[in-house]
Amino acid sequence: MYRLLNVMEILVDETIDEILRANKDICGCDRCRLDLSAVALNNLPTIYVVTTEGEVLKRTNSLKQQFKVDIIRALTEALEVVRKNPHHAKADA
Repeated sequence: MYRLLNVMEILVDETIDEILRANKDICGCDRCRLDLSAVALNNLPTIYVVTTEGEVLKRTNSLKQQFKVDIIRALTEALEVVRKNPHHAKADA
């Protein structure tokens, strides 16, 4: 079965854990993770592909190295936005 997907979403999601491990002071709850993704993805190019389940991993791996620096930069900038404007109090995390 064919699927339409934005490969950049997968690459950002795979990189968030790396960014959060390096920045222990930022909340890693589902809401903050989604906020990080949204802010970063709004500053990255979309890469839509039509693919089958088996091809998804191959496609993402081939593009990951190409966009790694851009993704880390966008997530680092998103980290500052979310840190300054969290959508919940610290106790709610």
